Amino acid sequence: MEEEFKDRINLNTDLSTVSKHICNMYNLGEYVSDTIITVGYEDFNYILKTTTGKYCVKIFHKERTDTDCKNYIERIELAEKTEINTPKLYKVNNESECVIEIENIKYRLCVFQYINGNSFFDLGIIPSEEEIKEIIRQMAIIHNQKLDSEFIYDKWAIINFAQEFEDKKQHLSENDYTRLNELIVKFKNIDMQKLPHAFTHGDIISTNVMKDNNGKLWIIDFAVSNYLPRIIDLAVSSCNLCLNPNDTEDTKNKIRMILNEYEKYNKLTSYEKEVFPILFDIANAMGILQLSHLMSKGEISEEDKFWYYESEKGLEFSNNDFWSDIFEKTK
Repeated sequence: MEEEFKDRINLNTDLSTVSKHICNMYNLGEYVSDTIITVGYEDFNYILKTTTGKYCVKIFHKERTDTDCKNYIERIELAEKTEINTPKLYKVNNESECVIEIENIKYRLCVFQYINGNSFFDLGIIPSEEEIKEIIRQMAIIHNQKLDSEFIYDKWAIINFAQEFEDKKQHLSENDYTRLNELIVKFKNIDMQKLPHAFTHGDIISTNVMKDNNGKLWIIDFAVSNYLPRIIDLAVSSCNLCLNPNDTEDTKNKIRMILNEYEKYNKLTSYEKEVFPILFDIANAMGILQLSHLMSKGEISEEDKFWYYESEKGLEFSNNDFWSDIFEKTK
């Protein structure tokens, strides 16, 4: 498992060597230890412990271009200027991105404030109603920001469902292929331009919402944020933060609450409500599609199994009765 993460950045030396360079450049004190964060699919993230405290380090994936890294930093800096609770970036020479070269390998990275707590994924719990309300409050703040940066392609994003399906449909089981193929037709009939667009996080799920030891909630990882239909954020969050695989009614109540809560800040259009169930299904379908692809390569982890089960369960719940009950009681 550790080798797979090291391969993301072509790490050919001991991680402590990189960490000591970071300590020197950022004046973080003396190196003590490092712990790889094994949740996530893109970059190399780890916790750096020094004599002055703990820090989160993100080393960008070797396949990310300089433009990709620049776009990521711009998004984090935008979020920092708002009321969103997100870890602050540390700077070197007034720059948020740092480049370190060791044994002819270039590491592009940034260092974040360490949040003393855990993600809801690590906690293994679904957020309470009050916590979901706070997440939605922060989501609405995100949607009111102005993003002036290039589009970032995300293979997990709903918006890219048609292209990803064509690329990876051969890895699906016969049953999954039939279900996802039906969704492709519905997806292509959505008029994306008719949907209100905003600066969207794109991935407000249990791995990207931290709860610190004081109960404060933090939104992390704006790596795939884009200017997209805002309803996408609601669909992605609903199919994860609201999903109780053992209780359909609880799931419906939380999705209904998300929609009602969001409308306290931004009124949803009738068309957004119309396509919401389809986007909810596609968010789950993307999980099935991407994880089927990973499984075909023999790359399967406990996190993968969790997301696959969640995606399957989300599609299983979704039917006409499920959605009619939600929208009939949604004010």
